Amino acid sequence: MNAAQRLIVALDVDDMATALALVDRLGDAATRYKVGYRLFLAAGWHIVDELQQRGKWVFADLKLHDIPATVAGAVTTLAHRRIGAITLHALGGSAMLRAAVQATQALTHRMHLWAVTVLTSLDDAMVRDELLIPLPTSDYAVHLARLARFCGCDGVIASGHEVERIKESCGDAFTVVVPAVRPSWMEQHDQRRTVTPSDAIKRGADFLVVGRAVTHADDPRSAFLRIADEITV
Repeated sequence: MNAAQRLIVALDVDDMATALALVDRLGDAATRYKVGYRLFLAAGWHIVDELQQRGKWVFADLKLHDIPATVAGAVTTLAHRRIGAITLHALGGSAMLRAAVQATQALTHRMHLWAVTVLTSLDDAMVRDELLIPLPTSDYAVHLARLARFCGCDGVIASGHEVERIKESCGDAFTVVVPAVRPSWMEQHDQRRTVTPSDAIKRGADFLVVGRAVTHADDPRSAFLRIADEITV
């Protein structure tokens, strides 16, 4: 896998026309795309179909979190559309996670299940004072990663700050996807626990989700290739 294939471009836009214009500007440089519910609610399956017709790998970042039967049904539906990977909240608990894993085992299409640990917009104070979780954010993220691995998930979404500990605890084969990567030449915005792309890769991340650094750039393709060059090892 080359450096560019480790980058997932976040299509965090409001309509399909804007998303596809960005995809076309990136051309063959980017092959992996994240569709979150912001775009999915606006464009539905049409955006997935359009991306797949362009030969792109689609990551449906829908963060499933519901009772086990409902999540299992959603997983089956997504797999039938040949989605590459989906997210579900580790906070849904072991029964929900296992139901999702069991749903994929009955299917011929291989779809990766990535569990969300702790959102990168949360910090220690928010986790402690608002969520009443008596653990440092990093400890809690590692705990949820262990739970996800125990239940059979393929990997997790986690801050770059937790990558090394998750790999040590769950093994190198357990995928860690890092969102909220911010190149040194970009502002941090609303993310709190960020790392640079090169730091995330050095710590052991398998994939990086890149958003504003690419999607808000005057030249998205050049920005994407600049990040790919930075993480080339």
